[in-house]
Amino acid sequence: MNKLWAKVRDRRTDFAHQVAHRLADTYGQVVIEDLRIINMTASAAGTIDAPGRRVRQKAGLNRAILDKGWHGLELALNNQARKTGMTVIKVNPAYTSQQCSTCKHTDRDNRESQAVFRCVACGHTCNADVNAARNIRDRAHLTAGQAGIGRISHHTPVPRQPPDRA
Repeated sequence: MNKLWAKVRDRRTDFAHQVAHRLADTYGQVVIEDLRIINMTASAAGTIDAPGRRVRQKAGLNRAILDKGWHGLELALNNQARKTGMTVIKVNPAYTSQQCSTCKHTDRDNRESQAVFRCVACGHTCNADVNAARNIRDRAHLTAGQAGIGRISHHTPVPRQPPDRA
């Protein structure tokens, strides 16, 4: 069983490194959400006095989140950034999926469903993931101009060949 899990882990790590390498070769800047994965995967069990609700569903969600290897991708991106000089920007993820990328109105009713985003203020409609990606991009642009909105990691390129010894 350990060999099987090691194979899964190796595939996940390899995928993260391939994606990070492709992004570093294609783009000079990558923007990601500054997700608090530990907080997202907290237990819903509760206490003896106040037992949690839907504990089984929350446990399944936690497994799904941890299985994606988001942190591994972030580490691979930072590693590639050190090698290539790419910039990695982490932005605050709060309300990126509820804020309209056109008029910036934020409302929980903007999310018509998991896939559909429809702004209640201006009527803008698009795929919810595309809308959130635009908000993340816009926050990165703000980060470049103002301090305190996000975190920027600038890395200087590292020579790929060892120096000549004379």
